[in-house]
Amino acid sequence: ELRVKRISCCSTALWAICGDHQVHLRLESEIPIRIREESYENQRWNPLDGFSNKLLPTDRPCYSSQDGLTDRDLKRLNLPSTAWVWDDQWHLELLHEGQHLEAEGWMYSVDFPRAYSAAKAWNSCVRRRKWVRNRRYNGLRTWVSLSPIVLNDMMEPFIDIATGGSEIPGAVAGFVAVWAVTINGLLLYREGVNLLTCPDGSNWRKIETPQGCEPCQVSVGPQGVVWILAWNGQLLTRNGITWNCETGVSWYEVPPPFKGISFNHISVGPTSSWAVSRENEVWLRKGLDSSILGSSWTAMIGQMNLVFTGSDSQVCGLLIQDQK
Repeated sequence: ELRVKRISCCSTALWAICGDHQVHLRLESEIPIRIREESYENQRWNPLDGFSNKLLPTDRPCYSSQDGLTDRDLKRLNLPSTAWVWDDQWHLELLHEGQHLEAEGWMYSVDFPRAYSAAKAWNSCVRRRKWVRNRRYNGLRTWVSLSPIVLNDMMEPFIDIATGGSEIPGAVAGFVAVWAVTINGLLLYREGVNLLTCPDGSNWRKIETPQGCEPCQVSVGPQGVVWILAWNGQLLTRNGITWNCETGVSWYEVPPPFKGISFNHISVGPTSSWAVSRENEVWLRKGLDSSILGSSWTAMIGQMNLVFTGSDSQVCGLLIQDQK
């Protein structure tokens, strides 16, 4: 049983920092996730050996992607994480554009960038065949531990996690932006997360922050707006986040309502952000639908320790007397 310290949810997934100070994922879905891996074996003909893997220096790798740009050696194509299992072994695909191939699965062409056919011709100088293997996500409806960040032979403890970005214009179905903060002030982005094809993503990517700014919290809105809160109470927002630039390009400082006001909690919503000052005052920052900086601060009545806003703009708060 996991002891949850921080949690962030989006659609059918829960992302949590647990008692081990690492990030765990739980995907509540009944739809199986099955991905087919493909690799093309390439050979070139020469007068001495016939067809062989002795390729020209300008040729694609012996095992490559369909376009030949990526090395896809079968021995190095491993499972993304322990949450995945292989459903079968590597095997040949024996169908090409509706045509049945011979038992060895070769397709022939004049050269690699050209069209392929099942029949070998007098000018067939290259050939290729497709190897396929299926993998399945085995972490549905259970907690899965994500790969840690290791610094100086020690696992870096996480202190905050935030998800959002599902409504970024142009984003593919299933996309989720996952941001996290470690105890040493590292701001991290989880690359490759898609709830339909790769719920646990591929790796953590470090995002640089301005010198002297050590994040302690991060919040992400449904449109991908990212705010971070530094230990010194400074607020920053990330500029340039789009569907094809998931982590943005630069930082802007969000001005406080008045000089001397510092915050200890933030929450980004669809059109506004909420913040709690170190004096437990609640502030609303309007105008996120027109600018990532927002437009103006409004002081709210009452005091809170924490405030949360959802993708539907509904706001929940934790009162001081409720803190335990």
